[in-house]
Amino acid sequence: MSKTALSFLSKGYQVIPLSRKTGTPITQFKDIPVTEEFINSLNWDNCDIALLMRGIWCIDIDTHNIDEELAKQLKNMIKIFGADLLSVLKTDDNHNLGLDGYSSLFNYEHKEEILNNAKNTYIEQTTSGGLHILFRKQGGIDYSQKISVLDGVDIKANDNNYVKIFPSVGREVLQAVNELSVYEGKFEKEIFRPPKIVTNYFSEYLPNKITGNHAGKEAFERVATGNSMNRNDDLFKAACWAFENNQDISDLYSIVGTIKGRDVFTPEEFERTVESARKKVNFVGWN
Repeated sequence: MSKTALSFLSKGYQVIPLSRKTGTPITQFKDIPVTEEFINSLNWDNCDIALLMRGIWCIDIDTHNIDEELAKQLKNMIKIFGADLLSVLKTDDNHNLGLDGYSSLFNYEHKEEILNNAKNTYIEQTTSGGLHILFRKQGGIDYSQKISVLDGVDIKANDNNYVKIFPSVGREVLQAVNELSVYEGKFEKEIFRPPKIVTNYFSEYLPNKITGNHAGKEAFERVATGNSMNRNDDLFKAACWAFENNQDISDLYSIVGTIKGRDVFTPEEFERTVESARKKVNFVGWN
């Protein structure tokens, strides 16, 4: 795998090794440039490869919340027909035929724009039937991670974000390109637009006098008690609520090490998600 890593580097892409046992990086990499010396210093035996989002960003479509058999069928269909299938697939959430991240994409106002851009860039399919769609970063845009930009759709764009990539186990190339394309259209500009000053991210979820419900507080309780099913989404909401209300977030760290399928929630994921929440609410004075 070290030769593969060096090949990635020669093309301008930085990769790190992932343990096949835990799915987590085997080395520190945050803000560390991946050089030839760095690659040669590591043991790549029995490792998969993670592509760092340095100079690139990813639309990550998940299928974690759909029936396992349906996810398998969807994966096989996409494998046979390729990315073109996305242009003709239809979903009907009103009749419980939702396809998790795919449903969100197909019902999104920028669906056609996203699919048109996807036709010109690199796409991989994940073990569970999801997709990673990669684009090259452009100048003048402040790229950052976006958790649940749509239901079942995350954006990985922070320089220390990563995605497992082919030839790793469980990754299949659906569409190869000589060079990643840049995204053309409104979606990229909208999701990475500089944030407005926000004091209450959950203003639409303020406690109801009758029920006392609060989406962020409920998410905090789920994460802290180990009952979260949508880990990234719940952690993001919980951290937002905690920052707005000056609450200690140490209880949220219990999510680290939890397993969903084969996916182990890592300290790096925790750090990135909490940092995204902190930026989202512009919580002044928290260190």
